[in-house]
Amino acid sequence: MNSYVTVKQENHSSPILLSIPHSGIEIPEDIQGRINPIAKRIHTDWEMNTFMKDFPFTSISSKLSRYIVDVNRSKYTSKTSALPIIPKYDEVGNPLFKQYPSKAIQQQWLMKFYTPYYDAIWEQLSFKKTNFSKICLLDLHSYDDQSFNTDNIIISTKEHSTISKESLTFIVHCFENADLSIQLDNPFKGGNIIHEISKQSNVEAIQIEIPYSMYLLNKKIDSQKTKSLQEKLLQVFLQIEEYYKK
Repeated sequence: MNSYVTVKQENHSSPILLSIPHSGIEIPEDIQGRINPIAKRIHTDWEMNTFMKDFPFTSISSKLSRYIVDVNRSKYTSKTSALPIIPKYDEVGNPLFKQYPSKAIQQQWLMKFYTPYYDAIWEQLSFKKTNFSKICLLDLHSYDDQSFNTDNIIISTKEHSTISKESLTFIVHCFENADLSIQLDNPFKGGNIIHEISKQSNVEAIQIEIPYSMYLLNKKIDSQKTKSLQEKLLQVFLQIEEYYKK
């Protein structure tokens, strides 16, 4: 396994697969000299891998900072896209690199950091397909709700294209029954992971964005908030698991 991709609890008795692509903060030593020291890396999913570590499902996470290679972006963006896999600027417009990597170096980074993340997902899905006729990938993120006009949990489906209406209705009810306020596809429609994974036959996928204020204090886990939220989310995920076992 690639040293920047972590697979935990290979639980093939569950049709649920967790993906945590943006909690990484590591910058490889051979890249550190290239980065711009004044650039910010604010929109990281701080501690999301720690928050989810005891959930009884297979999880795949990236240790690498999304500001080096963002595994939730598409290889097939247009020339005018502002969201390359290797981002160019931070949230306030500072260049992330003193010198942006050449095309040759970009390809090396994609092979080293981007492709292995998807390879890990495909491998775990293939294991699960031997036991289940239907699988659900939950792509887990967090967001700074001080920067957006909401503090709800956001469920993203690429405008209902990554999951059936029946499955989504069930999942929405699970969140509502757990007293967790949600909204759909706004302000986040979902990234490349759920888009690509849901193309697989009998695989559905959603992106879940948890507001910072529900589990963090100064970028660290707030133990008081976390316990209640973890209990509620675990209840929701176990209900989703039972649904996909049918």
